[in-house]
Formats: sequence, structure tokens, C-alpha cells
Amino acid sequence: MKPNHCIIFDPIPYHGGSKIATQLAIKQVNDGTVFHVLSASPMSWNQDQSNKLSVTTLVLPQCLAIQTQGLGYWAKQAYLAFYLTMFTAWLVLTHIKRPNTLLMASGPGVDFAGYAVSKLMQIPLLQLIHGPVGKSSAAKWCLNQGHPTFYLQSAEPSLLLCMDSDTLPTSFYTFTNGLDENDYPSTHSFVSDGTTTFYWAASLLKWKGLDILKHAIELAKSRSQITINICYIKPHNSNAEQSFVDTSIPNSCWFKEPKNLDEIRKKSDVYISTSTNEPFGLSTLEALAAGLIVVIPRDNAFWDQKLQHNVNCIKYTTNDAQSLSQTMSHIAKNLDQYQSIAKQGQKVATQYLASNTYRDIARAIETKCSHHQTLVSGSEIKSGEH
Repeated sequence: MKPNHCIIFDPIPYHGGSKIATQLAIKQVNDGTVFHVLSASPMSWNQDQSNKLSVTTLVLPQCLAIQTQGLGYWAKQAYLAFYLTMFTAWLVLTHIKRPNTLLMASGPGVDFAGYAVSKLMQIPLLQLIHGPVGKSSAAKWCLNQGHPTFYLQSAEPSLLLCMDSDTLPTSFYTFTNGLDENDYPSTHSFVSDGTTTFYWAASLLKWKGLDILKHAIELAKSRSQITINICYIKPHNSNAEQSFVDTSIPNSCWFKEPKNLDEIRKKSDVYISTSTNEPFGLSTLEALAAGLIVVIPRDNAFWDQKLQHNVNCIKYTTNDAQSLSQTMSHIAKNLDQYQSIAKQGQKVATQYLASNTYRDIARAIETKCSHHQTLVSGSEIKSGEH
């Protein structure tokens, strides 16, 4: 029996949490499906599942990659639509079978070309939304096409605003992110040596808050007791404002997209999040699972709502370097007092396993690959059931 084929369209030219989450989601799909990734960031895709995942480079000129609005945006979408059409035609000729599904995971405005190809070639489409959606006529058109759409709960206000609606269509379903049970974060063990190691992991995009962390380190009164591991992703071909790497900061170690991220995290004591209104925060979940003391801002985002201060995490005032600095200093001086909080946080992480959190997405892909039909709501998939 010939396998089913699903194309994953990835036009974003840098690594990020949405790609990690998408890979975990497709790992839950049965072995009867082969995924063909057309990616502007091929190094972001782990091809260990060689029988299930193949990656092809999407060549995206920088002059187009940075276009986000106006004629430049439409020129980019026309280029991407042509590229995806040719890629799809090549797959048809190679496998003598039309792809069963187009999987979009970057957001409706970014994925517009995929919607155009879906309509042109009559291939079912499935959308994953990992964060807020910008309001635009292109995104609104995509969201109104009636395709099954899975979104993080935090994205709902922006979806409603984009669609000029009070309610979302019945083809929309919530999901949450999870951890791979077969690649679970290694557990940290606390060692009392007079030094506390902090850990930060995110991209250099301004809203991720690296500047707040750098300022907090400068303000810290007990700097001799603090070391910090900073793991960062540097986005390329992006006009978005970014923070600068500063290796001159005392007692700091900087790692650009490290391959041994699990080892660095395991050797750290405290995880710090400085992102504001993070849609989910996969790095936070990984730190909880690893048994680190987790420090997050009071920003009413996902983890602020899920975790309790002084129970399973420590919270500080959002965008306040002074508040963060005081929190860091207090933890460094009293590390033993916070280890029970780390253990409670580790218990929270066990509620977020990929086999459960991505189950509905996997079923949706399998349903489309098996039947080429619209997703059936009800017994198979229920919105918000996590």
C-alpha cells in the first residue's frame, strides 16, 4: 500500500519554537504518512525520522524574505505560490500520487501562498497557529476558507479581531504544546557550591526581553554568586528589531543555537523568562520538566495563569529589570529554600506530554490523509479538550 503524502510549508527563514512544536505534532501521526518539508530554514528540521520526514530547501531571496506588507508582500506570496506549485507538481510526478494534505504552521498571513495552492490544486489544507495573528485582509481571507485550524488559546483574541467576529468558526480547535516522552529534558541536580547558575533560552527578537536580563545582571548586588548561560537564536532575513549579544557581561556564557542545549540546561539551577505575553513558552515547559527553579514575569500570559508564585515558580514584575535583579539575587543567596518549588514545577510539566497535547492534530492529519474529507467535529475532535 502506497503511503500518504503531506507537504509542510515553512517560509520563515529562521529557527523557532513553532517549528519544534510542529515536529512534535507530526511525530504523533501514524507511520502511513510521509512528510515533505519545503523550508526556508532546512537546518531547523530534525531528520532523524528519515522514513517519515524529508526536507527540501526553499530558496527565498533576502529582498523578498523581508517583505511583510504592500506590493513587496504580494510579490513574495506570488513567488512562494509558484515555488510551492512546482514542488507539489514534482512530488506528483515522483510518487505518481497527489499529496493528501498541505500543512501550514507559520500563521495565515505568512502562509497565504499555501492557501492559494490548496485552492488551485484542490488539496486539503490544515493550519496550525502558534501565536497571535496580525490583522490583515490576507490573513482574514485565509481564515475564512473553512480549513481545519488549530490554535493556541492565547491566539484567540487576535483571531477574533482579524476575522471581525465574536465567535470562531466550528472548524477551529484549541491545542497546547507538549514534550516528547522519548526525548524528555534531563533532570537537574542541585549542588551547593556557593554559585547559582541561571539559564536563559530564546531568540534575539526584542520582545523576548534579553535587554531586560542584561540590565538585571548589571543591577545585581550579589554578582559574584551568579553565573548565567545564555542560549540564543539569531533570526536572519528579518526586519524585526533584535537585541545585541554582549559577551563582556561578567560571568556569562553565550551559546548560539547550541546542539547540547539539554546538557546546558541540566547544569543550570534557575531558568529565567523575560518574554512579554509569550503565546506558550516551550522553553519554560522544558525548564519545569528539567527541575529548574522557574522565574517568569507577571504578564497574564499562559504560564503566569498556570503557575503559582512561591508554589511552583517565582514571579517578578513584567519588564522591570530591578524586580528581576532582586529576584535573582535573593535566589542566589537562598538557593536551598527554592528547591521544593522546582520539584513542584516538575510535577506540572508531566501534564504536558506530546502524545496527549498533539493527539487531535495527529488525528486531523490522519483523517485528511485517509479520506480527503473535511474534519468531523464531535466524537473525534473536541475543541479545548486538554
